Amino acid sequence: MNKVQRLFCVITLLSSLASAWGQRGLADCGGLFLLDQTDQSFSAFRCNATDSIIKNNVMVYGGYGYLEWDAFWNNGWLLEAQNKEHFGQGGFRGDSRYLSLGADFSLGSTREYVSGTSTLKLPDSLLYAKASLSRLNNQLLTLTWIAEDSSDLLDTVSGNWETKALKKELSLGMVYRKHHVNARGSLITTKRASLGENHYSIHDSSIIYTGLLKYDFHFDKSRFSLQWDHINLQSYIYGIKKDDEDTKRFLYLPIEMQYNKIEARYFYTDFEFHITYGDVAIQIPQETRRFFETLSPNRILDKSITQVISFSFYQKNYRITGDLNAYWLEASLRYSFKKEIGRWHWKPAIGVDFYRVQGDVNIIKTNESGNIFGGYSSKEYYEGRFTFVGANANIASRFESPARRFFLDFSLGQLIPFYFHYMMNEINTDSPTENLDSNDSTNTKYRPFRDGFSMHIQLGVSF
Repeated sequence: MNKVQRLFCVITLLSSLASAWGQRGLADCGGLFLLDQTDQSFSAFRCNATDSIIKNNVMVYGGYGYLEWDAFWNNGWLLEAQNKEHFGQGGFRGDSRYLSLGADFSLGSTREYVSGTSTLKLPDSLLYAKASLSRLNNQLLTLTWIAEDSSDLLDTVSGNWETKALKKELSLGMVYRKHHVNARGSLITTKRASLGENHYSIHDSSIIYTGLLKYDFHFDKSRFSLQWDHINLQSYIYGIKKDDEDTKRFLYLPIEMQYNKIEARYFYTDFEFHITYGDVAIQIPQETRRFFETLSPNRILDKSITQVISFSFYQKNYRITGDLNAYWLEASLRYSFKKEIGRWHWKPAIGVDFYRVQGDVNIIKTNESGNIFGGYSSKEYYEGRFTFVGANANIASRFESPARRFFLDFSLGQLIPFYFHYMMNEINTDSPTENLDSNDSTNTKYRPFRDGFSMHIQLGVSF
């Protein structure tokens, strides 16, 4: 049974369970499937079902969730990342005149998540302040590297990426007549999870700052909103090999990132329009300390191999430094209307997003080798550029029962690439730099309507 068939089976089952549990149930499934990619691929599927009971100003909910995604990159060797998990979830909300409290939890085979939230407010929400504290222990993914030649000494390396995260968030807001202003900031810190019994494992230690500033203005028949988002990340990623009591670090990757996005939205009756500009800057800073190489293949080998093979032959390390700068523009238009079919309510919608993504990449790779007689070091320089122009067309439909106790939401999106250009050149430092726009650069065009689609379904009941 493929993922689309499972989508319909699971959503039907969970919606029937939700309707049997309590006063308000919701089943929500969706997926993203990228097609016709022989060297790269990404697909994701999720499903979620919750049931809630509301009494006065208190709401209690519980549910079940499922998440599955897979990505691979084939470049002679194969690099694959995947994750699959089932988890239960629950929580409550309590609302009073001046104070609101809430808690959420999620537990699964690879996930432990707990969050608490409190909100202080004036009775008319003229001013409010919200604070939350969340803790997450999670296995993010399973990463697998497979060599091109199965006879290589390094045939397969596979490990789990595990992390422990703590999130602190503060939000301040004001509602005055037709104006609504909200500012939110958060601090997320992660630390390396304890070493398990895995032969290989990946861990990270990160500090992430996020910020949001949003303004809404409500007209009589329309609404305008302006929002700014910011993310600042500093992360250290480690690849660790453990054999009994012997622990070696074979991967060390420091990453710094700056992300900004500005979005304007305008709603008028049945129309919605928004325009977005965003940019991201990612840097891998230079690291010169010994044993902090980006990749050290000799530390991945088993003892049995290093005992019979010349150690000096495998005393080779790689250091990588570089940066990526990219920006994107997006414009979207959506139209929806309402129609009565007998006593049933129907709301169809159609929309299209146009976008352009462009970026530049600069990488310096240092090859280091050492033996008992000395060593050598050499550098390779790479420059790259990519441009992607395309659209995403989507249709949606919502059906509601006469008493609005049952609803069905369905949406389908199709990725339409217009133009894709990508190149990566190795620069010879002894000769003039090549022109990135030369005819020798790689220019690949994809066929429209064959590269990917997304699907989303919701079923809800209340009684």
